[in-house]
Formats: sequence, structure tokens, C-alpha cells
Amino acid sequence: MIKLFLNTTDTFLSNSVKKIFNKVENKYKSSNQSVDIYQELKNFEENPLTCITSCDTKFESSIKAQVKIMIGIFFVAVPLLGFSLVTYILNFEYSYAFILTFVVAMLAASRLDEIASRYVTTRLLVPLKSQS
Repeated sequence: MIKLFLNTTDTFLSNSVKKIFNKVENKYKSSNQSVDIYQELKNFEENPLTCITSCDTKFESSIKAQVKIMIGIFFVAVPLLGFSLVTYILNFEYSYAFILTFVVAMLAASRLDEIASRYVTTRLLVPLKSQS
């Protein structure tokens, strides 16, 4: 059961990170702004969740803000609503919903470090179009 949850979470996080990077890259390409993708990938790999306002580039802050929003929605808000509903139905204390939500959010955040590393590794294996 836990392995299924981790695989599902990993797949969702991987796909979301790919989509976020592609979306931001396309936005920058369409506005003819140059981006050092190699450096941005390295920055993302080192700290996938830290810094939004004090990042080196707007590209990096945009990526990290969207990743945090995605985690906030899918790994905090949705589980909190679900666990709150379950605790209401079962007539438990609502503190259990918050504790379980915290556990889910921490698991997702810890998995994101591994996902970021894997994404950067696979992305660097593919020739970077913007550096040609």
C-alpha cells in the first residue's frame, strides 16, 4: 500500500515538474528572454523548494513558486479536506486531520528532492536546445 502511494506520488510529482519547467521555458522563449537552462536545473536540483523572493533569477523563482503552489493544492489542501471529512464522519477530533495532512505534505516534500534530482539528471542527458 505504501509502495503504491509512493509510486503514484512520484509519478504525479515527476509529471508536474516536467510540465512546470516546459511551461516556464516556453513562456521565456516566446518573450525572447535568454535563460541558462543548465544553471537553472542545477539550482533546482540543489534546493527544489527553498527561496522564491531571493532567488538569483526570475525563472528560478517562477519554477519554485509553481512547485510550491502545486504541492500546496495537491498535498495540503486536498488531503486536509479529505481527512477533515473522514474525521467528521467518524466523529474523531479534527486534530487527526491536521496531523495526517502534515504527514502527507512532509512525504511529498521529501520525495520532491529525489524527483528534482532525477528530473535534472534525465534532462541533462537530453541535449539542451537553448544552449545550441
